[in-house]
Amino acid sequence: MYLSFISFLIVFTIIALTHELGHLVWAKKAGVRVWELALGFGPRVLSFTKNQTRYAINLIPILGYVKIAGEGENEEDRTLPEEEKFYNKKPLEKIKALAAGPLMNIFTAFTILSFIFLLIGVPKGLSNEIGQISRGSPAELAGLKVGDKIITINGKQYSDMTEAVKFIHQSANQTLIIKIKRDNKELTIKAAPKYHPRLKVALLGFSLKPTYVRVNPLVALYHAIEQTFTLVILTLGIIIQLIVGKVSFADLAGPVGIAQVTGRYAEAGILSLLYFTALISVNVGVLNLLPIPALDGGHIAFVLLEVIRKKRINPELENKINFWGLIVLLVLMGLVTINDLMRLFRSP
Repeated sequence: MYLSFISFLIVFTIIALTHELGHLVWAKKAGVRVWELALGFGPRVLSFTKNQTRYAINLIPILGYVKIAGEGENEEDRTLPEEEKFYNKKPLEKIKALAAGPLMNIFTAFTILSFIFLLIGVPKGLSNEIGQISRGSPAELAGLKVGDKIITINGKQYSDMTEAVKFIHQSANQTLIIKIKRDNKELTIKAAPKYHPRLKVALLGFSLKPTYVRVNPLVALYHAIEQTFTLVILTLGIIIQLIVGKVSFADLAGPVGIAQVTGRYAEAGILSLLYFTALISVNVGVLNLLPIPALDGGHIAFVLLEVIRKKRINPELENKINFWGLIVLLVLMGLVTINDLMRLFRSP
């Protein structure tokens, strides 16, 4: 419980900080006054001011925000020269400042993956060690644990663990006899993979740790770029599947579900947690670029519309659209969180 909470805070603090720093840096480059960068919400716990920007840590340590001159109506803006306000900047400068947050998230994922590949090596194949187990899965119910090493499945030893995974995928509702090594002791566990209708394979609900191969720095950076691009494509693919109905709303995870998953990755070790941070960072970056009101992509869409119309959108109308967009997003988040809690209470 505590591990899930702490690891969740660490991961999302990194993601929020890099996102908001992206906005801050590019807004300042455009000559826009940035009043505040804050981590968390609620009463201010700690703050300092540098170069006319207040940096703050707030009581509720979730997500964060930047307060930019000209994005809304406030007292501070009234005494400020018009050229320092966001809405008076050229469209390209506004788009750069808006896109910088999500793009910084994607760059953060690349940085994390580069760090792993340069120091540890690039993943090549699977080891026989269990790295992560899904809550309520056949693997967890059977008694498998993170760190267990698979020796045989139904008496067969696998030199290539991808073949073992394929065998599990083809063994829906069949009881498998899995011999494992745990704390220098050999144990035998029985588990039956459950068919997953969307993925169309049977799953036990565990993942194996990858094996790593050391490579030269240029190859490591190439793999980091490739892996980051793959994560972007996978995220877009899931969004498209959600839109066309191939992914159910019930499959989505909210804050509670993500906190649980974060804790399980933390249990699997620092490498697993770093991979997960890269994945979530890409997810946040891509989602924020979607043209949805209240998100960065929605603000970018308004700027592009401004370019097409050759005049600024009515600020009141834009604010209303963004407000209702935010309400819809919060309602969806609430529904997903309820779904998380129902799954949590249903799990054994």
